[in-house]
Amino acid sequence: MRAVDAEIERALQVAAARLAGARRLLVGTGAGMSADSGVPTYRDPGQTGWRGYGIGDDGLRPEDLACPQALEEMPDRAWGFLEVRRRQVAAATPHEGYAALHRLAGRAAEAFIQTTNVDGLHLRAGWPAARLHEVHGSLWRLQCAGPCSRRAWDEPRVPLCALDDAGLRALDWPRCPDCGRTARPHALLFADLDYVGDPEAERARRAFHAAGPDVALVVGESGVIPTHLHDAATLRREHGTFVVNVNPAAPLRGPTAPDVHLPLAAREGLAVLLERALRT
Repeated sequence: MRAVDAEIERALQVAAARLAGARRLLVGTGAGMSADSGVPTYRDPGQTGWRGYGIGDDGLRPEDLACPQALEEMPDRAWGFLEVRRRQVAAATPHEGYAALHRLAGRAAEAFIQTTNVDGLHLRAGWPAARLHEVHGSLWRLQCAGPCSRRAWDEPRVPLCALDDAGLRALDWPRCPDCGRTARPHALLFADLDYVGDPEAERARRAFHAAGPDVALVVGESGVIPTHLHDAATLRREHGTFVVNVNPAAPLRGPTAPDVHLPLAAREGLAVLLERALRT
């Protein structure tokens, strides 16, 4: 672990003290958490089309393929992209920051994790499903693309689809067992009005918010769509929740700005936060 400068050290001490004393801890994780396990994000600088996903680049963007329209009109192309994404995520391993985060959360009397990642790495790292809301769903569940119902089912198989030699198209893809239409990941896609969500997990998340977390820890969230920081700002206004943000990017300004910003990547930041909290 690299040495940190005095300003970061002061921020770490404040954040660690708050985390060590937290009774109810809310955690929100974004793409930066997965990135440290080698899962590429859709918004990596310079990444266009399918470059970075191992299946070439023909001018199409991820948002052109991971969307309900593509699943309807060109399911072979859509599932080609989605299958490669699933295989990439299956090959990833939760980095040590997951264990550090789960240990930090386990020190609180009550803790809940909400994540906008669809990779399932929190579950693979051992966090209980009853205290997790995968806000954007998961690649490891499927639903009907119709959808013909609001049912979702587990689908952990890898590979799930056969791909052609160039890896650009799926040769087969899953079907809904109820109506026979194309199945799709039970995850929020681009321009998506058909994602059926997870009402039970969403109720658990809302109940935890309503009870008033005293600390919110946000890790690896892009400032482009600050879902967790927006939630944290609302909780701060309504319950006085103290907000800690771990992200190497420059701190945000305005109403979603955290109380403490740690300019560290997820794996490093969580490891050092745990170490400081254990000292407190």
